[in-house]
Order: sequence, then C-alpha cells, then structure tokens
Amino acid sequence: MRTFTAIILDMAGVFYSLDFRTKWNGFLRKTDRSLDEIKRALYHDDLFYPYEKGLITSHEYYREVSTRLRSSMSFSDFREIWNSLLVKREEMFRYAISLTHILKLCILSNTNDLNAEILDRDLLPLTSHLVYSFRVGCMKPDPKIFLIALEQWEIDPKECLFFDDRIENVEGARCVGINSQLFTGIDEMKSFLADAGVFYDPKSRE
Repeated sequence: MRTFTAIILDMAGVFYSLDFRTKWNGFLRKTDRSLDEIKRALYHDDLFYPYEKGLITSHEYYREVSTRLRSSMSFSDFREIWNSLLVKREEMFRYAISLTHILKLCILSNTNDLNAEILDRDLLPLTSHLVYSFRVGCMKPDPKIFLIALEQWEIDPKECLFFDDRIENVEGARCVGINSQLFTGIDEMKSFLADAGVFYDPKSRE
C-alpha cells in the first residue's frame, strides 16, 4: 500500500461553506443595483481573476467595483460584506486537527487578500503550510500552482493526497502526479482515507 506523508486541502467548500445569500443581501442593501449587476461587477473576468492572482490590491478591486456599481459604500462595509461569504465548518476543523498528528497538513486555495484575513486567523493555528493564489500569481486548476506548492512544502507528489470540491482542480492536480479526489463531504473523505490506510475513523464505518 502506498505511503502518504501529506494531505493538501482546498479551503472554500471544504473548510468553509459559502453563504452567498448573506453576501448578496449585504451588497443589495448598500447599492441600488440589481443582483445580476452586482454579480457582474464582482466577478467579471477582467477584474475578479486579476484580484485572485494578486495583480491588483484589495483597495483597487474595491474602488473598481464601487465605480461599476456607482456605489459610495465604505471599504470597511465592503470588507465586512465580502467576508460574510465564509462560514466555518467546525466539524472539518476538528477533523483536520486529528489529521495533523499523522500527516503534513497543507492548504491550497484560490483566494484573495480580503478573504485571507479570515483564513489566516482560522487556519494558521492548524498549519503554516498555506499557499494562496493571490500570493503566488496563479490559480487552480493551472498545474503551475500545484508545482509551486509542492516545491514550497518540499513534498513528493506521489506521497500526498489532494481534496477539492471542483473537478477541474482535481484534474489539474493529477496533471502533476498528485493523487487527487473530489471532495463531496467529510464522511466520504473519512471513508476514503480509511480505505487508503491513512487514517481510521470508526464513525466513518457506522
């Protein structure tokens, strides 16, 4: 049986649920734009991807979004609404603590400077092995970001497992030789790790 020494986990959809309803309601309260207009302003390819790659700052992103929405909301309000998206999955955090006793725990996430304020607060107590897209200038599923992470963490791709809730990211990791699985829930993850002989959790068999 293959020996695994490290596990790489995605952030959004794994450690956090994404509460888009709260986020959308927050922006709707602060602007007189429609939801479709808000979504286009926040996530248009020419703005969102440069932000997630760290090519523009949070303040630059905020100012451009505000211009597109013709909004006068403060940066503080923008930050609060933007970060309201992330809701901790406490069960996943508890399980991750148990994994740190047997594997090097690493986090690889497409994210931005504002969300990283929350992530660093929550994830640094678990591990210092964090790679965020905005800090390295590229995003999943680009194989380059996986190679950057592997080099930074000094991990052999054959000795690590990767879980992500997006299939294109799973396939990107497989391109560089990482054993990768689609994350569909913590129970399924526990069962997979038990079957792989990595970590046995009796509750996963109930």
